[in-house]
Amino acid sequence: MYIIYPAQEVIQYTLPSSSTHNLTSYYAGRYGGYTRTMESLKGMAHPAVWSNVKNHITTSLAVVKNLSDFAQELSQMYEHHAEELQLLVGNYRKKNAELRKDGSRGSNSMIQLWEGLLQEVEADSQAHGEIASVLGHQVSRHTLERTFYRKVQARKILAHRESLDSVIAKSEETLSKCRQEYKAAYLSHIQAPMSNTSLSEYLDAHNTYVTQLHATNAMVDTYCRETLPELLTELEEVYNDLCTTLSEAIAQGAEIISNRAGAQSRRYCTIWGDSKAVDPTSDTAALVRNSAVPSQPHPTHRLRLFTPPHSEDQEGAVAQLKNTLVVDRPASIQVQSTFESLNSEADGLQAQIQHLQDSLSTMLRIQQRSIESSLFNKANEIQEDISMKRYELKTAQINLAGVKAKKELFALKMEGDGGGGSDRKMSTASTASMKSKWLKAFKSLKTPPLSNGKEAEKEKKHQMYHAVSTIIAMRRNGKDVQLAGGENAHQFQEYTYKKITPCDVCSQVLRGHTKQGLKCRLCKMNVHLDCQERVGKCQTKSRLLRRQKSSSDIETRATPPDEEAPHSPRRQKLNLRMKSLSLDSPESTEHNQRRRPGTNCSAQTSAHGSSHSSSSRLQSPSSPVHSRRLLSARNMRMSSVELPDDNEKSISSASTSPCPSPKPYRLLPNNLYVVLYNFKSRHSDELDLKAGYKLTVIDTSDPDWWRGKCLGRVGYFPSKYVAKVQPGERALQVTHNLQVADSTLLRDQIVIQIGEEVDGMVMIRSGDNRQGICPIKYLTEV
Repeated sequence: MYIIYPAQEVIQYTLPSSSTHNLTSYYAGRYGGYTRTMESLKGMAHPAVWSNVKNHITTSLAVVKNLSDFAQELSQMYEHHAEELQLLVGNYRKKNAELRKDGSRGSNSMIQLWEGLLQEVEADSQAHGEIASVLGHQVSRHTLERTFYRKVQARKILAHRESLDSVIAKSEETLSKCRQEYKAAYLSHIQAPMSNTSLSEYLDAHNTYVTQLHATNAMVDTYCRETLPELLTELEEVYNDLCTTLSEAIAQGAEIISNRAGAQSRRYCTIWGDSKAVDPTSDTAALVRNSAVPSQPHPTHRLRLFTPPHSEDQEGAVAQLKNTLVVDRPASIQVQSTFESLNSEADGLQAQIQHLQDSLSTMLRIQQRSIESSLFNKANEIQEDISMKRYELKTAQINLAGVKAKKELFALKMEGDGGGGSDRKMSTASTASMKSKWLKAFKSLKTPPLSNGKEAEKEKKHQMYHAVSTIIAMRRNGKDVQLAGGENAHQFQEYTYKKITPCDVCSQVLRGHTKQGLKCRLCKMNVHLDCQERVGKCQTKSRLLRRQKSSSDIETRATPPDEEAPHSPRRQKLNLRMKSLSLDSPESTEHNQRRRPGTNCSAQTSAHGSSHSSSSRLQSPSSPVHSRRLLSARNMRMSSVELPDDNEKSISSASTSPCPSPKPYRLLPNNLYVVLYNFKSRHSDELDLKAGYKLTVIDTSDPDWWRGKCLGRVGYFPSKYVAKVQPGERALQVTHNLQVADSTLLRDQIVIQIGEEVDGMVMIRSGDNRQGICPIKYLTEV
């Protein structure tokens, strides 16, 4: 709103005070409406914020356009996906029809479950088609058509606002021009106040200015009070309609997708329940019931009877033979030699079967660990070898059955002739397992309680004589497969190589992440699993003793090992126990002077120390080498701790030999460890461990798998899963995740306290020997 003020600058020609008051109240009434309309677009009438309103409406129109385009493209994708699903289901239904035509007549739950899945996928295809129709017609096209006129209306409103602003601007320019003319006429009239011409020009300019002033004020008032609020209200209606249309379209699309997704979830929950209820045994039973199995066996699956040739014309000319061997002068058969060859062939087949079983067991363990570690490629690669080993094992077992049948036939003939009965019995005994022989010998020592003491004593002596005789007979027969070649046999075990290592047979790299190959515990040979059969004899490497610089020191610090030591130390002790029952066995006294390489015989030192009482059997040390040997044995005994298992304790305590059996392992006195991680056993000889358990380590000869005792059980466990606890240390468990120095401690992690508590802080170390200071309130004792 404009007022007349040029005359006030020169003369006291002012408006009345009431006019000024009315003008002030007018402005207050005009702009005071902002406070009431700030929550709507009417409060955005100021030209300074008009750009924000314009951008807001333009963005809303763009969002509607993007939604329409997106719904259209999504509809096309759903439609294409529905067509692909329908085509996929049709192809596999044809394959199922062929399977049912060629398959069994019985019920097959696998096929039924598979067809149920195809049916659900077909329902998904139909649901996707419905979603595509809704998105294409009711969301995309409907939204675009419904908001098109609003788009035109919004553009026109924005254009009209700019046009009206230009009209007001032109009126203001005219008013400004009239004011300039009015001011110029006023100045010229002051210079010539008595001139009628200047007075006339001044009055005309005044009238023109006043007229334009009232017109401009009326235009501005109408524009601000009526026109501009109407435009903003109309623009707000456009925006509200756009928002409503957009929200309804999105809600409609979300509703159809949600309904179809809920139906899909329910359908697939049904499929999930059906898959859990599948019972393969019922399918097998249905197959057996619906299959007509012939009552007579197949010609290749039945046994053949002995059918000698028969002639009706010459029935009594030739004697009829029976189902036994005929050993006669015209027959060229050699019973003894053939029996021995069959016996050796059976031994070879048994050794082959044992080797195949060991290889197959190793392969199966590797495959199982690969599957548990998600190394399916490695499991797939080894499956071919497993199948081949199984085939070879079955073939060897079938051949062994045939060889045994032949051997029994010849054994019966030898027993009937009476010439080789004892040899046959000993050969048969040699093929039995060593475990069954020892069990039989021990069972023969157990005597039931008898009422008569003399009869019990006689029976005990008889059983003792029988047991000793059986063992002596077994030792004389050297054909047992388990004892043969034990001296040069490898002791392979699975091994994880940290560095690139080649195979010592084929020179190829042992590939894989864990358990890449096999490593001999004696000669340290590295081979592939497939190359195990091509290795040569085991060349045992002599291990250097503690503080030994060369292998020549073994000759001066340890006694020479026995050349014919059994394969297992337990078997050696058992042999000595059984030999001690016989008074005429010289080996029971020779055991006092034997010692295994790398072990310490404590009784040897004590025997030399008590030479005054046993000088007839032991010699006193007469050379520096002998004295040095005794001193080394004594020192090694004093600096080690022996932890034998229960079997060794029972055997050693029952033996009559003055020298205890050698122990297979020795450890330092402090062998207490704490478990760092949970470990679930996969085999019967492994331990189940939980983080925080404390155990005693017994055997650390294998760097990867240690043997220990925990909660009364003895077994193997990974060496990386435990940490040693020194005297004065204690195992703690972290209760919260926290940062300590350069490392992070996780909740439930096991750490070891290595220092005293100082101001609520303790020094700890983790399983990887990282040390740091941790608040004691975040630790708890396990």
